[in-house]
Order: sequence, then structure tokens, then C-alpha cells
Amino acid sequence: MSGFSSTAIHAGGGPASIYLLPLKLEKVTLIATMAVLFGIYNLVKLIPYAMLGEFDATNLMTALVLMPLAPVGVKMGVWLLHRVSQELVYKLCYLFLLISGAKLLYDGMTVL
Repeated sequence: MSGFSSTAIHAGGGPASIYLLPLKLEKVTLIATMAVLFGIYNLVKLIPYAMLGEFDATNLMTALVLMPLAPVGVKMGVWLLHRVSQELVYKLCYLFLLISGAKLLYDGMTVL
């Protein structure tokens, strides 16, 4: 479900969180699992996206410009992860899951 929703509407985090959060993994294991999972999803999506012509010059230039920021974001995320408690990580994950679920529900109900 996570892979499908990640591809169809870029919302794979919800199903992945619903599965992973109740496992009560250690916070670094939880975040690393999500990172690897979505890294794999994104690699798999490269083929169909390329076949659909999604990689035009504008899209690729945007990616190229933003690429140097990726290591900065990773370092900031690791730094922050090691400074917050396990409990806070899980509370934030559940909060963001609730917010994103409410947003998806709202969008689905207002399209009709």
C-alpha cells in the first residue's frame, strides 16, 4: 500500500507509518528504515517516470540546483534525531500522520 500510494499520490509515508510505528522500533532504526524504504521507492519510480517524460530540462535543472542541499538536510536530520527523545519522535510521527490523514480526507471529500 505504501509503494502504491507513494507512486500514485506521493503519500506513501502514511501506510508505512501505520505499519512501522506500532513496532516501537528504536528511533534511529525507525527513521533509517523509512529512509531506505523511500530511497528504494524513488529508485523504482525512475523508470516509469522517465517513460512518462517527467524528466524535462526544467525538472532536471531544479534537481541539480537543489542537490547540494541534500547532504545539509541529512546532517541536520541526524543532528536533530540524536537530540530528541524516543518519545518525542513517536509523538511527532503520530501527529504528522494525523495531520496528513486529515488533509487527505479533506481533499478527498471536497473534490466531490
